[in-house]
Amino acid sequence: MKEYKPRYTIKKIYEDTYVIKDYGFGQFTVYMYLLAGSEKALLVDSGFGLLDLKTAIGSVTDKEVICVCTHGHVDHAPGACQFEKAYLHSKDFDVYRRHTDPGLINDIGMKGLTMHPPKSMLNNPGYIRLVEQMAKKQYPQIRPLDDIQQFELGGRTVSWRHVPGHTPGSVVLIDEKYNTVFDSDAAAFGAWLFLPESAGLPDYLAMLEDYLAFTEKHGIKHRFQGHSPVPLKNKSIRQLIRCVETAIAKPEKGIKIKTLFGDARIVFAGGSLLFCRR
Repeated sequence: MKEYKPRYTIKKIYEDTYVIKDYGFGQFTVYMYLLAGSEKALLVDSGFGLLDLKTAIGSVTDKEVICVCTHGHVDHAPGACQFEKAYLHSKDFDVYRRHTDPGLINDIGMKGLTMHPPKSMLNNPGYIRLVEQMAKKQYPQIRPLDDIQQFELGGRTVSWRHVPGHTPGSVVLIDEKYNTVFDSDAAAFGAWLFLPESAGLPDYLAMLEDYLAFTEKHGIKHRFQGHSPVPLKNKSIRQLIRCVETAIAKPEKGIKIKTLFGDARIVFAGGSLLFCRR
C-alpha cells in the first residue's frame, strides 16, 4: 500500500500572485493565495495545517511571509502556526480555538465533514498517523488583526475589510494594486450560514449589500475564494443576495441535510446556493 502524504499544487494566477491548492484530508480542497511584493509576501489563509507551507512558498519566493487568515475555521486557519507573524480578527478567536480542538480534527479526519473518507484512506497507516499528529498538535494563539489597517509588502499594499456573517470575524483581503479581493467563504457560492457562529439571514443579507456596494465603489475586478480558484465578479454577490432573500421569504424551501457541524437547509435560488439553518 502506498504511504499517504499530504498533497498540494502551487501556480501563478497573475503578476506576483500564486494559488496553493491544499487537498486536505482527501475529502475536499481549499485554496490559499500568496501575494508577493518587493520586500515581503502575504499568505491569505493557511489551509488545514497538513502542509509544509514554508517549503511550498519557498519554491516561488524567499521573502518574509506574513499570514492573514480570513476566518478561524479548520480548513483555513490551522496552518498559521507555521509563521511567526500570523493574524486573525479577534472576533474569530473563539472559532479558531474550537476548530483546532483535538476532538474536532480527529472527527474530520476519521468521519469527514459532509461525507465519510474513502476506505482506502481509513485503511492507510500513513493517513491514520497524520490524523493523530494533527489532533495532538498544540496550536498557539494567532495575533489580532483588528488594529492593523494595512500591510506594506514593497510596492504593493494589502488592506482588509470586516465582513461578518459566515463567522463573526470574517474579513476580506484587498490587493489594492490590482483591484482584487480575496474573500474566502464570506460571500461564496454555497455559503455556510447554519453554523453556531454564523449570523442570521437578515444580518448576512445586510452585510452582502454593504459588501456589494464596496466592490462597486472601488472598482473591484475579481474575487478569489477559498474553495475555487476561479475568480468571480460582482454578479455572483447579487445572485447570493437573491438567494438569501428567497431563504428569508420562504423558510420551508430547500433540502434538509445533516453534517458534522449540525443540521442545514440547502436553498438554491437566484443562480446561487446557500446552506442555512432549518
